[in-house]
Amino acid sequence: MNRRRACAAIIENDSILLVKEVFPDKVMWGLPGGGLEEGESFEEAVIREVKEEVTLDVEVERLLYTGTYALGEERCYLVTKATEQRAVLGFDPEEDKLHYLADLRWFPLSSQKEHVQVAKVLSALKLDVI
Repeated sequence: MNRRRACAAIIENDSILLVKEVFPDKVMWGLPGGGLEEGESFEEAVIREVKEEVTLDVEVERLLYTGTYALGEERCYLVTKATEQRAVLGFDPEEDKLHYLADLRWFPLSSQKEHVQVAKVLSALKLDVI
């Protein structure tokens, strides 16, 4: 299966926003994001996904990295809030009883250096956190 996806790095006060996803076989924290819809660009997808998952209106600053995940290509963007807003857990239109969003949290960048996605974000931004 080839499913392209976009994700967002939202950074404030030396912290990064992650969402907790629950799957039948695992629980994981990751950057807000998801698959592209038909005819949608990566930039359009990341804006939509952030709105759905953490209820923020954002603007794309720049592409941070392009990589692969289990189902295909992934592009991660640095985004900033369009207005003063508070992140609130939203939803994933594809969620069901076996896969759903469970939480969101701001994590200090220094605590997430080993997180696969966050490590790529830190590298792209040339941030050396202690």
